[in-house]
Amino acid sequence: MKLSRAHIIQTVIIFVVQSVVLIGVAYLAPGIEIDQFRDALLFAIVLSIASAIGWWLFIQYLGHLPAILYPIIMFVVGGWFVAFLGNLIPGITVTSIAAGLMIILTLTIVNAILAGLLSLDEDASFDRNVTRKMVARYGKPTKTDVPGFLFLEIDGLGEALFRRALDEGRLPTLKRWIDEGTHTILGWETDFSAQTGAMQSGILLGNNHNVPAYRWWDREQDRMIMSGKPRDAQALEAARATGRGLLADGGASRGNMFSGEASESILTFSTLLNKAQTRGPGFYTFLFSPYVVFRILTRYFSEVGREWWEAFQQRRRKDKYIVSARNPFYAFFRAFMGPIAQDFVTYSVIGDVMRGVPAVYALYAGYDDVSHFAGMETPDAFGMLEETDRYFARIERALEYAPRPYHLVVLSDHGQSTGPTFKAAYGLSLDELVKGLIKGDEQVVADLETNEAWDNLNAFLTESVSSDTRTASVVHRALANKTEDGVVSMGPDRDPALAQANDAEASKSQVVVYGSGCTGLIYFKGSPERATYEELQAKYPDLLVGLAEHPGIGFVLVNSAEKGPIVIGKQGVNYLDLGVVDGVDPLAVYGPRAADKVRRESHFVNCPDILANTTYDPATQELPGFENQVSHHGGLGGPQNHPFILRPVDLPYDGELITSAEGVYKLLRGWREQAQDLPTAAPEAASSA
Repeated sequence: MKLSRAHIIQTVIIFVVQSVVLIGVAYLAPGIEIDQFRDALLFAIVLSIASAIGWWLFIQYLGHLPAILYPIIMFVVGGWFVAFLGNLIPGITVTSIAAGLMIILTLTIVNAILAGLLSLDEDASFDRNVTRKMVARYGKPTKTDVPGFLFLEIDGLGEALFRRALDEGRLPTLKRWIDEGTHTILGWETDFSAQTGAMQSGILLGNNHNVPAYRWWDREQDRMIMSGKPRDAQALEAARATGRGLLADGGASRGNMFSGEASESILTFSTLLNKAQTRGPGFYTFLFSPYVVFRILTRYFSEVGREWWEAFQQRRRKDKYIVSARNPFYAFFRAFMGPIAQDFVTYSVIGDVMRGVPAVYALYAGYDDVSHFAGMETPDAFGMLEETDRYFARIERALEYAPRPYHLVVLSDHGQSTGPTFKAAYGLSLDELVKGLIKGDEQVVADLETNEAWDNLNAFLTESVSSDTRTASVVHRALANKTEDGVVSMGPDRDPALAQANDAEASKSQVVVYGSGCTGLIYFKGSPERATYEELQAKYPDLLVGLAEHPGIGFVLVNSAEKGPIVIGKQGVNYLDLGVVDGVDPLAVYGPRAADKVRRESHFVNCPDILANTTYDPATQELPGFENQVSHHGGLGGPQNHPFILRPVDLPYDGELITSAEGVYKLLRGWREQAQDLPTAAPEAASSA
C-alpha cells in the first residue's frame, strides 16, 4: 500500500484520538494510570507496532492450534501483553490483565468509529496482512491458470428489486461490474416451492424432486421432515448425491443448506454431523485477534440497537404491513444473521480464494431475514443489501492475492412477495379454517411459523461443538440440555423436549397443517398414499368447496382418482394431466408456466393431500402469507418466483429461459465442466428420492 499524504494524516488523527481516549480510560477505569498526553501517544504507537508483531508471531508459531482457541489465547495473552508494554513506558501503569483488556476493548470501539468517519477499510488491511499470510502458511495455495468459480448467493432477492437497488446506487460494487461490461443480469423462474430447501437442492445437487416445501409430512416415515434440520438435510442430500454436485471435485460450501457434494463445508446443514467433513483453514482464522473479535461484538450490539430503532421507525411511519414477530427479541437474531454469520462466511470465502479452491458457493441470508420482518422494500432491507455489497467488495479485493483467476457469479435462489398475514386479513389461521370446514372431531395440529434464523444459529452452535477439541467439549457440556444426537436445537419449536412433544401431538392428530409463505399444506394421516378428491369429498363434503371459495385462497390442488391432479378455483377447474380447463383457469394470474410447476409438485410422493395457495393480485403483486411475516416466499405469486443471476459475459449462455432450480444447476455446473475440464455426466433423475 502506498503511503500517501491522506494516509499520513489519517494515521496522525488515529494516534491523537487514541491518546485522548487512553487518558479518558485512565481517568475512569481502575488499574490504569497515565501521567501525560505524550505518554499516552507513545503508548498508542507502541500498541500499534506490537499488534503487527503479534500477528506475525502468531502466524509463524501458533496458527496450527485449533481455531476456536484463538480468541481465548489472544484475550489472555493480549490483556497481559498490553499491561506488560504499558508498564515499560515511564508515566504509565497498568495493574492487571483485566485493565489491559479494557484498553483493547475501548480502542477497538474507537477504531470502529474512526474507520467509519475516515472511510478506513480495516477489513482490507486485516485480509492483506493477516488472513493472506495465515492461508499462505497453513492453507497450501494451488497456483494455476485454470479459473475458479465464486457463487455468491443473496438469499431472497428478486430480480426486479435487484435492478431497483442497482439503479438507486445501493449496490455500487455489482453496478460497477455491469457498467464495466464484465457482467450482465439473467432472470430465471423458480419451481413451485420458492424457498431455500427446494431451490438449493436443485441448484447445488441438480435434483429437488420430492421437496414440496421447507417442511412437510413424510407418509412413509410418519413424521415431519424439515430442510433446516441437520439430519433431514443430510438424508435429503444423500438421496440426491451423484458425484456431480455443483461443488464436487474440490469445491467448498459456506453457510448453505446443502453442500453440493463439496470437499469442504462450514455452517452447512447437510454436513454438520459429518465429522470427517473438512472445514478448511478459513473458519475462525480472524478470531485470534482480540481487536477483530471486539470489533465484531461492537458491530453485533450496534446491529441490535439499529434494529430496535428501525422497528420503532416502522411503527412511527405506520407501514402498511407490520407483524408482531418483529419484537425486541428479534433484534438479537438479526444481529447474528448480519455481522456474525455474514462475517464468518466472508472470512471463509476469502481464505478459500487465497488458497485457490476451484469452486465456492456462499450464502448471504441477511437480506432475506430482515425482509421477512420489515418488508422487502423497506429502508431496513435495502440497508442490508448495501452491507452485502460491501462484503462482495472485500471478496473482490482478496482476488488480488488469489493463486488462480476467478469467475464471480452473484445469484439469488428466490425472491419474496409482500402481503398481509392470512390471519390479519381474514380473522383466522389456515388450521382454524380447515377445522371449521371439517366439522368433525378430528384433531388438527398446525405449524405455521418458520424462523430460519433459529436454524442458522443452531447450525453455528452445532458446528462449534462438533470438533474433537477440549474447548468444543466444554461448549458441548454447556449446551447438553439443548443437544440431541450431536445437534444443538434452540428456539420455540426447535428445543428437543418441545420437539418431542410436538411430534407426539402430531402423531396423535388426524390432520397436520403447515405453512410455507403463501402456500398451505394439509395432510390427512392414516394412509400411506395421498388422499383423493373423491375420498375427501365423501368424508368432508364442505372442505374443498369451502377452501376454494374463501376470499383468501386463490386455488386448491387435489388429486383425483379418475382425472389426476386438479386445480380448483372460484370460477373454474384446471385438469392438469388432461390439459383441460373448465371455466376460468384458476392458475392464469400466476404466470404462463404455473400449470407446469403445479403439475410437477402434484406428482411428488410427499405432495400434501390438499395444497392451498393464497389469492394473488397481479396489479399490486401482493398476496397473503400463512406465516407471521411481512414479505414471504414458498409458493406461487409475484416477485418470489423471479430471482436472478448476475453472470460473467464471457461465460456461455444459449439464451433459453431458465424455469427451474435444476436448470440453474445445469448452467453453473456446465460452466465448471467447460472451464475446469470436469466430467460432463449429468445427475440421474431420482424420482424416488
